[in-house]
Amino acid sequence: MSRSIVFLALSALLLLTPQAKATAPACLPSATLDQLPAALDDAISGPGDKDRTCLRNLMIPEVRLVLVVGEERRIFTLDDWIVAMNKRGGTVLFERQVKVKTETFGRIAHLWNTYEIRPTADGKATTRGINSIQAIFDGQSWRVLAVLWQAETPAVPIPEKYLP
Repeated sequence: MSRSIVFLALSALLLLTPQAKATAPACLPSATLDQLPAALDDAISGPGDKDRTCLRNLMIPEVRLVLVVGEERRIFTLDDWIVAMNKRGGTVLFERQVKVKTETFGRIAHLWNTYEIRPTADGKATTRGINSIQAIFDGQSWRVLAVLWQAETPAVPIPEKYLP
């Protein structure tokens, strides 16, 4: 009998004790196409091992992320990319789209973005490049289908028309 009372008391205590809830990160909206670049920047920027919930919300599950380096390309699933970023641990980077050209037809869009990578939010850019982003409107928000990106190099500088 005493075991039953102890069990009931512990059960009641567990039910009455407020449970710690994991708070989801606040994600920037992508309801309009103009909001998508800022939402992507925010979801990508920060420490390598940050929570990627917002990034997952911005992309379709089958998204492909393609890094182009010279003649080579590396194709990532979103999970592959997250694993690669997690290897950076707490190392921080900030990505900012500095010029965006958007073309749309119906529910599909192409964004041609010049980006800069910075070590701090207001730091000097250490890397620049071009993102080619394909997106689709799902009825409530714009979501990414694919991203191809290539960093600028001395052999492949960004043309003036793509600079701010």
